[in-house]
Amino acid sequence: MPVAIVEHQRIEGLPAPPSLLSALLQALDDESTSASDLERLVCQDQATTARLLAVANSSYYGSRHQVTSVARAVVVLGLNEVRAICLGSVLTSLLHPNRFADPGSAQALWRHSLVVSEAARLIASRGKRLRPDLAQTAGLLHDLGWVLIMVFQPEAWLQVRARQKGQVQSLVETARRLGLDHQQSGYILARQWDLPPVLTSCLGRHHEPSLSDPDFPCVATVHLAEILAGRLDDPGWGEDAVGEPAIWVLKGLGVSVEQWRDCQTEMAARMDALMALGDQLLGGVA
Repeated sequence: MPVAIVEHQRIEGLPAPPSLLSALLQALDDESTSASDLERLVCQDQATTARLLAVANSSYYGSRHQVTSVARAVVVLGLNEVRAICLGSVLTSLLHPNRFADPGSAQALWRHSLVVSEAARLIASRGKRLRPDLAQTAGLLHDLGWVLIMVFQPEAWLQVRARQKGQVQSLVETARRLGLDHQQSGYILARQWDLPPVLTSCLGRHHEPSLSDPDFPCVATVHLAEILAGRLDDPGWGEDAVGEPAIWVLKGLGVSVEQWRDCQTEMAARMDALMALGDQLLGGVA
């Protein structure tokens, strides 16, 4: 049986986080970050700049004026939206299907992360206990623990996927039965990459929100976003089998049942465009 990655283990051979990812997360942590600050960061990475401009001019945003610079993208789309696109662009370098022994699962994970990211943003905008841009980032990064497992334990990962097929239990439960815990792996990755504490909490506890957790607003928002995403995801992913959110979680975030249903409706209407955006960020992978 594969050995689970333990909490205090440092993963040898793990690459450093992309420098732009670290810079963008620092900018997210600093509410005084300006559009010009973001432009200086993004323009240092030609691939991210090119992808940002391609996405900003895509049908997803429906801009009537051509976006030809980072500064123009900030004007047309807004600072937070541009930052989110750049984070998504950086994450695709870690999640591109061509980098994995199981490219189908990598693509499903990327799409799942994108859906959770958008769902978290919508939920946060209703609950008012968490900045929507922070929720969006947490949703995008929350499942990096699966990446660690896919990369460092590919045979074990393929065993998980083989056992999950035709089973009622979720991907999370199947992996745990084989000694793998993506939350634990994500926590280790976040600590090793020195991610902000609130994001570390989300990577390590997003399936287990607790009102006593000082990071409850972020953890619970991502937890709810995963439940919402589970209804819209690629059916082959099936990460979580939870059907309905706990009322205490909704109340803890200040989200009513009606608002929760509104989020479901809004997400369902956005799915086609969101999947097209995800494929464009990956560079047209089908």
